[in-house]
Order: sequence, then structure tokens, then C-alpha cells
Amino acid sequence: MQKTLFILFCGTVILLLAIQAKLLDNNEQLPIFLMQDKIEQQHKANIEVYPESIYKPSTNQIQTLQNDYMAIWAHLNNVYQTNDVISGKEYYTEDWFKQLCKHYTNKIQGVIHRNDIQHKVIIKNWSSDALVCTLIDSVQLEYKIESQNSMIRNEQFAFVLLFQGDHWRIDAIKQL
Repeated sequence: MQKTLFILFCGTVILLLAIQAKLLDNNEQLPIFLMQDKIEQQHKANIEVYPESIYKPSTNQIQTLQNDYMAIWAHLNNVYQTNDVISGKEYYTEDWFKQLCKHYTNKIQGVIHRNDIQHKVIIKNWSSDALVCTLIDSVQLEYKIESQNSMIRNEQFAFVLLFQGDHWRIDAIKQL
């Protein structure tokens, strides 16, 4: 009787290990925090941050905000050029992503290419828990149309950013 129970127990353990191994083989995609973001890596801009809020972010928090803000703009430019909202979904809150998906349905190859050159970011509000940031951005944008000269414009945007997971995400944006 004990020998039968022991064999049954060993068989169950081997079966569970085989099922677990099969599940691990099927999940070959890297987790999002280990994936390389090619759009972000190809993007460069000069970002200056000036805190004017009651609560001041630390130097490390400003550096994190600058890095994430650079990635956000890389993906905003990509959406502008290609309508590809999926590639940047890690930089949008869930509600903002749903709103984007309502208006941008198909990926296209646009003829106007936009690049942000320089940002003057003024932090208007920084929450005491460092999870919410509202800011005004004076950005210099370069527009290139195929077979024509480029045009540079200065624009202002207001952003609400939320720190979710391991980086900042857009919750709202408005051109001023």
C-alpha cells in the first residue's frame, strides 16, 4: 500500500513538473521591463526642467522624469507619423490609451515627420507622494515634409503625468 502511494505521489510530481516545463517553453516573450524600445533609443532632444511647485522633486526624480519624458515624446512623434498607438502603450495611462485607440485605428506611413528639438519644462505641481506631476512644456518642434525644407515651430503643451509601475505615463495633454 505504501509503495503504491509513493509511486502515485512520484508520478504526480513528475506530471506537474512536465506541465510547468511546457508552460515555460511557450512563454518566450521577454517581460516589458527587459524589452529594448527602439523608438526611444533613436530619439534625442534637449530637456530642461524647472520645478515651480510647492513640493520639489529630488535630483534623481528629475532625472527619471527627463528620461521618461524623452521616451514619451519619442512615442508621441511616432503616433503623429504612423498612427501606431500600440508601440508606446507603456507610456500612456489606461484611460488615455483607450482614448487614443478610439481615434487612431490603422497604422499608416505619413509624409510629415515631426521631431522635438528642445523642451523647457516647468513643473507646476508635484504631488507629495511623487506620483502625480503637472507641467507646462515650451517645445521646439521640427516638421519635415518629404522633398521639401523643414519648418520649426514653437508650441506649448500642458501635461498631466502619473508615475505608474516603473515610469511616468501620460494621463492628459493639451496644446495651449
